[in-house]
Amino acid sequence: MKITIATGPLLPVPAVRGGAIPRMWSGLAAEFVRRQHEVCLVARAFPGQAGGETVDGVRYVRFGGFAQSRSITLDLVRDFGYALSVVWRLPEADILVTNDFWLPVLSARMRRRAGLVVVNANRYPKGQYFLYSGAVRIAAASSAVRAAIAVQSPALADRIRVIPNPVDTAIMYPDKNARVDNPRLLLYVGRLHPEKGVHLLAAAFGRIAPRHPGWRLRIVGPWLPDEGGGGLDYVEELRATLKGVPGEIVGPQFDSALLAKEYRTATLFCYPSLADRGESFGVAALEAMACGTAPLVSSLDCFRDFVTEGRTGWVFDHRAPDPEGALAAALNVAMANPARALEIGQHAADAARKFGYAEVAVSYLADFRELLQRAKRDA
Repeated sequence: MKITIATGPLLPVPAVRGGAIPRMWSGLAAEFVRRQHEVCLVARAFPGQAGGETVDGVRYVRFGGFAQSRSITLDLVRDFGYALSVVWRLPEADILVTNDFWLPVLSARMRRRAGLVVVNANRYPKGQYFLYSGAVRIAAASSAVRAAIAVQSPALADRIRVIPNPVDTAIMYPDKNARVDNPRLLLYVGRLHPEKGVHLLAAAFGRIAPRHPGWRLRIVGPWLPDEGGGGLDYVEELRATLKGVPGEIVGPQFDSALLAKEYRTATLFCYPSLADRGESFGVAALEAMACGTAPLVSSLDCFRDFVTEGRTGWVFDHRAPDPEGALAAALNVAMANPARALEIGQHAADAARKFGYAEVAVSYLADFRELLQRAKRDA
């Protein structure tokens, strides 16, 4: 097959500046090539990355793009211009996979030779899916996203299929020896933004830290607005909350191998997202699981696909009247028994293996073949 993967205008691919989705598509593209398919990946231009190159058999084409602003409306307008410039440069292919907002609309109408349109749904729908009537498949990252799209756009219900985001199990894997020096480390990895509930984590940890001597909190992630963070004021709020508490805030880590080391050295990983209409999958929690670190997550529906309470992790009710108290209570249980946390981490690593690049690539390729066969029959 000839497969084109066209990503959005905000983040570079490969992910030299962060983003689980850019990491996902560079990894899946290479896996498709290993399975004897021809792949072109179209992405934004970025300093230090060539406009055109071939890496691991994947042909990269880069141009345009822009930094994320604080205005969704402005970004959508700018993205329309980006998609217009991309659509005419798409190579002829059998399949076009894209997570861009406007490209599914434009390619289905203006560039049909670019391939059957597959929309990668990695964000909670905001009512826009009626625009994608020209897509043959909506590949939802989770059961929660599939259900939400079906409710908002019933006409597309039979075109939606859940294909989860992958984790690079060649890099993200357990290492018991890595926790010898940090046996009581609580970790958060992700954007430092209010919707991620990082302030809730800082406050909840501060409330119970005196009961658990030896435990430390480490918060890793970007805070700059153009990287999806909540800005300097939010970081200062977190620092003030952690004053006098054994916790630290460090910058983002974009190197996958070093990120895996962060996960492996932790005993417990907390991802307290509050984004009921924003969180689609939660890749960071799955990456932590793949590294053998037990996750504690909010009760968002997207986590149900891989986190099972008491078996592969813990869940707290972020919708409770006192969410900080609910998180503090869950942390208290998990931190009280580090040995139990390590045991759950082992189960979590076993569960994460079915989300490897090879496994997810097989699911995508099987779906692509089915779509092409159907199109051939209907022609």
